[in-house]
Amino acid sequence: MLNKNNKEASISKLLGKIDHAKLYCLFGKLDQLKISESFRSMMIIFSIHVKRNIFLFFIIFGVTFSIQAQQKDLENSPFRYNPQTSFNFNAHVIDDELIGGSWAQTSLFDMDGDGQLEFIMGARDRINNVIYVYKYHLPGRWTRYAVGEEPPTDVGGVAIDITGNGLGDIVSGTAWYRNSGDLNEPFEKIIYEDDNPGIHDLEVYDINGNGRLDVITMSDQSNLRWYHIPEDPTEPWVRHDIGEAVHGGISPMGFGDINGNGYTDVVRADVWFENVTGDGTEWRKHKLGTIKTLLPGALDGLPDWANGTKTWVVDVNGNGRNDVVQCDAEVRGGSIWWMENLGETENGMVKWRRHIIAGRDRVMGGMHSLFVGDFNGNNLPDVVTAEMDLDFARPGVNGNENPRYFLWENLGPSYDGILSWREHVIADVNLGGHEIVAGDVTGNGKLDIIGKPWRPSSKNALGGRSYVLFLHNVTP
Repeated sequence: MLNKNNKEASISKLLGKIDHAKLYCLFGKLDQLKISESFRSMMIIFSIHVKRNIFLFFIIFGVTFSIQAQQKDLENSPFRYNPQTSFNFNAHVIDDELIGGSWAQTSLFDMDGDGQLEFIMGARDRINNVIYVYKYHLPGRWTRYAVGEEPPTDVGGVAIDITGNGLGDIVSGTAWYRNSGDLNEPFEKIIYEDDNPGIHDLEVYDINGNGRLDVITMSDQSNLRWYHIPEDPTEPWVRHDIGEAVHGGISPMGFGDINGNGYTDVVRADVWFENVTGDGTEWRKHKLGTIKTLLPGALDGLPDWANGTKTWVVDVNGNGRNDVVQCDAEVRGGSIWWMENLGETENGMVKWRRHIIAGRDRVMGGMHSLFVGDFNGNNLPDVVTAEMDLDFARPGVNGNENPRYFLWENLGPSYDGILSWREHVIADVNLGGHEIVAGDVTGNGKLDIIGKPWRPSSKNALGGRSYVLFLHNVTP
């Protein structure tokens, strides 16, 4: 039996070990967590209370060291807990001299070969028929260049190095603009297709698996299709049809291997198209899940384009299967969610389960933006969107709230395998976003965000003016 001095020595020794204990609880592994002083005090008090019951004391002692001894067995556990991050973004208006609206065609790309990302956007309406490139100098200082005119598109545009010279060219609707090598000199406009009006979604991805990027377009005035870029990109591009179109639903990243056969499939709002042969010449349509997460009556009296989505294919929960993140894009009252890929059934069909991330507890604005990426370095994909600065799409029951930028931090799966998210408002400056893009603009290793309006609201912080908003990621 322990005497008093031996008891105190054992308790002290035990508490010293606790300082470096690793715990595993129902919420996952708390990797390298040190126990707080309050918990240590509680252990001392508890040990004193049970000092007459040596059996109970040894239970505490045994459990503590059992946890430590079993740690190696937990390293391979699929469940984990990641501490929450305090994100910090500084907002800078880098252009408030824009006239009119219909701003879209957004990208981040190195346009001049200096290793730094530039921001690209364009517009096509009665006032604006231009493509701009913004060059970064400081978070609040940029230079704007007009590099192209009359882009034949609606919203769709993307930067890509078509010629292979290391400089970014621009695909906008049915034309591409060859980089002149000098941002002060206009880019040459080259038509690659003469029959595809009103392109809303336009992205690049390797569809046929040949290691080269292809161009995917969708217009509700035509269809969903992809183009092979020939060796001589000034020649007509080779068109391959995928399926019928909706207004919006494949941007910004509706591409990836859905059924695990190594081929690139295409997700379009409520369906996904299976790349049957892998070369993009044969497609089979499958159901994904309804996109009608809007409030009842939200689409009454609106045209078909109002029921559009943004889509991103990514392995959300780290189980090796690609899932789908989506949000309601065009009007207020929608949600943001992810479709969990449950794998194939015996008949080869992929099963899905919907998980709402946000939107059921409030009237969110139209989220015509989506970006999925790791913002805190924990190797889990976080989700970012922005509410629009557009009168009929601003948040609140009657559009009476200010639009904000959101980041949902992916905390990983808990003990029951269900993914946990933490919501962060990263910008609340009454300047919404449309077709936001993200990348490391400043070179500090962190993902920054750039947004602008489709058309500005008279209620915004700039009195109704258009703008470009840069969110500089300064998270410690």
